[in-house]
Amino acid sequence: MTGKKFLWSALVLILVLSGCKAVNTTVDVIKKDIPVEDMDGLKDEYIGKKAWNRSLLADIGGNGVLDRGTEVIIVELDMHWTGAVGVKGPNRRKIRHTLNLERPVTKETYVQALNRLFWYDKPDKRYRMNLRKFGKRTARAIRDNELFKGMVREAALESWGFPDETSVSEIGEYKDEQLIYRDPRLRTKKRYIILRDGLVESWVE
Repeated sequence: MTGKKFLWSALVLILVLSGCKAVNTTVDVIKKDIPVEDMDGLKDEYIGKKAWNRSLLADIGGNGVLDRGTEVIIVELDMHWTGAVGVKGPNRRKIRHTLNLERPVTKETYVQALNRLFWYDKPDKRYRMNLRKFGKRTARAIRDNELFKGMVREAALESWGFPDETSVSEIGEYKDEQLIYRDPRLRTKKRYIILRDGLVESWVE
């Protein structure tokens, strides 16, 4: 009887230790995501915030697309898996847009994705800031979502937003970069900007 009790006690001990290991493993996985306190802080900072989208916002569920420059209110932050953000646009239409972040999602990568996707200053303030930074010609082009040959890369990104894809190639002494923009409404068509040594060389709308 004593032997059986010993065996049962040993078995229970093994199961408890195994369970603890499983719990610790789960905790380790959770630690790789954004901590709950950071999630709460980001929600406090961004939920209810007015913004203007720098790029197209395409709804995950097929509820349409918002053109860039649309005034929206941020209403949801999803910081799990590859991340998503929900906004309310004109006529209170809600769009839930995926961020396609690499795992694990961190606070820094999530905030960077939001900053690449939105402006938080009003258009007239952005124009004045670009006027001081780039000069009149570039500021007007950015305001009108236009490009011109010789425009610097930073200004091109302000004008057209961040690309969906990039590719870089070395051609002789030049470094060419191709910025590729997709529109979910036009699946067979893409827009391109060709940069040579950091300056706009050409583009296709």
